[in-house]
Amino acid sequence: MPSTEETYRIAAREHLARAQDQFGNGSYYLTHFLSGLAVECHLRAWLLRRTREFDSRHDLQRLAAESGYYDIVPNERASDLSSVFATVNLRWRSNQRYYSERQLLDYLTEIKAEFNVKGGRWKNVARTLLNCAYDIINQGEAKWDKQS
Repeated sequence: MPSTEETYRIAAREHLARAQDQFGNGSYYLTHFLSGLAVECHLRAWLLRRTREFDSRHDLQRLAAESGYYDIVPNERASDLSSVFATVNLRWRSNQRYYSERQLLDYLTEIKAEFNVKGGRWKNVARTLLNCAYDIINQGEAKWDKQS
C-alpha cells in the first residue's frame, strides 16, 4: 500500500510520540532516531501534498525546501526554523539506523554536539533533537490545519 500525505503525517505524529516515550524511559538512542524519522515523515507529507511525487533522499533541508515547508513558515520564525533544520540535518542521518550507540556517540562527538553541556550528554543530545522535531512538526501542523 503506497503512503499518502496523510499516512506520512500520522506516522510523523506517532514517531514523535514514541520518541517522547522513549526519552521518558531513558532510551536516548531511540529518542534520537525516532525524532529524526518523525521530521522526515512530516516533510514527506508536505512534499506529497505539494508535488504528489515520492523522493527517496533523506536530506532534511532539501526535503524542507522541495516540500515548500519554508513557504508556510511565518517570516518572524524563518531564521529560527532554519537553524532548527540545520541542527536536525547535521545530527540525524538515515544511515544511523545501522549504527551502534557507540558509533552514534562517536559521530556526535565528531560534530561536537552537546560537547560541553552539563548533565548526561546522551540525554542532552536526545532532548535537543526531540525539541527540534517538536518545533518543526508543530509549526507544520498548525499550518496544515489552516490549509485543510
